[in-house]
Amino acid sequence: MTSPDSCFDISGSGFGSAAESTPCPTPYPTLSTSTPVSALRTSSASDEQYERTLWRHFPGWAFSERARETRCWAWQFGYDIQKEDARRWICRACIRKNNPHPRHFEADGIHNAYNHLFNDHGIRAPPGMTQGTAEKKANSKGRKPPGQRTLAESMKLDLHDPREQAIANDFIKRFDKEHFRRLLIDWIVAKNHSFSIAEEAELHAIFDYLNPSVSARKANITHTTVREKIVAAFEQHKQKVIEVLGKAPGLIHISFDGWRSGNRYALYGICCFFRDENNKPCKITLGLPEVSARHTGPNIAAEILDVIESYQIQDKIGYFTLDNAKNNDTAMEIIGGELGFVGARRRGRCFGHTLNLSAKAILFGHDADAFERRISGAEPLTEAEHLIWRQKGPAGKLHNLVVAIHRSDLLTGMLRNIQQEAFNKSSDPKLNARKPLDVILDNDTRWLSQLYMIRRALLLRDYIERLIAHHRIDFEQQNKAKRGGPKKSLTLPFICQPENQLSDKDWEVVEIFAQILSYYEATIKMLEGDGQIRKRKRGWTGSYGNIWDVIQGFEFLLEQLERFKDIAKDFPDTEHFRININLGWQKLNEYYEILSETPIYYTGLARHPAYRWKWFERNWTDRPEWIDEAKNMVHDVWRFEYREATLPGQEPSAVEPVAKQRKTSDNPFQEYLKRNRYTAPEAG
Repeated sequence: MTSPDSCFDISGSGFGSAAESTPCPTPYPTLSTSTPVSALRTSSASDEQYERTLWRHFPGWAFSERARETRCWAWQFGYDIQKEDARRWICRACIRKNNPHPRHFEADGIHNAYNHLFNDHGIRAPPGMTQGTAEKKANSKGRKPPGQRTLAESMKLDLHDPREQAIANDFIKRFDKEHFRRLLIDWIVAKNHSFSIAEEAELHAIFDYLNPSVSARKANITHTTVREKIVAAFEQHKQKVIEVLGKAPGLIHISFDGWRSGNRYALYGICCFFRDENNKPCKITLGLPEVSARHTGPNIAAEILDVIESYQIQDKIGYFTLDNAKNNDTAMEIIGGELGFVGARRRGRCFGHTLNLSAKAILFGHDADAFERRISGAEPLTEAEHLIWRQKGPAGKLHNLVVAIHRSDLLTGMLRNIQQEAFNKSSDPKLNARKPLDVILDNDTRWLSQLYMIRRALLLRDYIERLIAHHRIDFEQQNKAKRGGPKKSLTLPFICQPENQLSDKDWEVVEIFAQILSYYEATIKMLEGDGQIRKRKRGWTGSYGNIWDVIQGFEFLLEQLERFKDIAKDFPDTEHFRININLGWQKLNEYYEILSETPIYYTGLARHPAYRWKWFERNWTDRPEWIDEAKNMVHDVWRFEYREATLPGQEPSAVEPVAKQRKTSDNPFQEYLKRNRYTAPEAG
């Protein structure tokens, strides 16, 4: 086993946050909260002076060649020196205080250094590390270490004065050790900090400055204590969650997805959505199990079923919302078999994931996923990688151009100067007040980042084209041949090479890409959410992520793509434009057809009082067989899943004011939804 003083990773296990590794001690110590700061804190310029002092006391010695093999925490507070076969620890604090007799100990007696650091400098062992005998004895007797001030000392109170004595006692009594720890843990969890942050000396110093009782009452905690208390709180409140879920009158719906933490824990987040006994919509995280085995369908299903069973809700499970991964199909088949339903009928699909696949097909065409894997996480692009991007048409060429500008301080500065010069020359006061903009670098092939990159590039198009022209002129002037012309062997900068520049037709294509993806963005904004009604900005009330809007989302986007397919007929670049729009349409339509496997989408739309069957009759007039199939699906859902359901009795509630609706919107999908609503719902 590793020594308790090991300088290996002592961070949290990753429960609730990605833990950060703890680096091995450097030759310059991290100060303890009780260490006299003025005595040890120095600038790097003084280090040579201290080393000269060290060698004056120890002539003939040199730094140890085994310095990086040390494990005990005391070494970070001392110099590690050697002479022949001898090795010694020299107190760094003594050297820096210019002590005429700096304390030193043989390496084999390093525990003596613990006592010296505690007794003479007030330096305590880090949390979880081995303590010296002096520190242990002080802890057992409750004696404060040297350098640690009492509350009265910190507040400069005279305890012989009854009034000031009362102030000190009141302050001490008001400090609640457990409440302090709860607040600290709440902060760590809420801000997703590494558990080891609770051990940081700088944080301890802040606590002691605000209230010395933190150290006096030993209220600071280690990373292991943080984890233990989080797990204990989870277990403590779990029974309450079980009771709430047990009283839920309807079905409990589940969503889960995999995630890999920064310290390489493969975790699955499991959330549920339900209405409580008061009919209030609720959501809660049920668990975060680690799937250490391969992420196959059976392994995923086993973890999900374990969590469901631990909350005793096997008989109340409703629908699942998952991404389109194949292993989720297998997992749902197993989960459904265990819980008594057909997995495919209860498997909803994440609309955002579907849009991502369609948008990438529009931008990059065939094998978009394979292309993403080739360039994902790339360092500054190589010539081969530039070629890969350029082969993806105008979007790829624009990406290369943006990368070149973004990664060059020279080009970024030139682009800003060109904009500022234009603003200064303008007679428009609003333009005079504008600030230069930088290009936006996309995130590999994440389509929303591509949209943001394209929008900014279109906004800066004139300035980018001027930048390319200026950059070429400057480059040629700096590389003139002796006779005045450019050198024959001269290779132009990347952005100045004709094959890497966007033509007018390329810019037109990029602009149409921006229009298409803007419709995708508008739709995803309306369909990403939990379906709960909330008061939104500017006072209107509404919800996002409603199940009855999903079919309309597909219809809306397919309609837009049909329109852009007609526009694309006039463009000669079929490889990277017209074909890609068709590919995006096909990918979207593929998942639209799969939607029929989950009849609840049709049920939600058909039973909504603002849509009902009129929506289908209006939008599917040329597809009567689709309407018949939808009616059969909705009838089956009613007959097999809801006909025997009993509605909970509810007390009549006070009449609430009608929710304020948004009158106008700049979201085209929201306007589409409003146009398809009926003010007078049909009966039945």
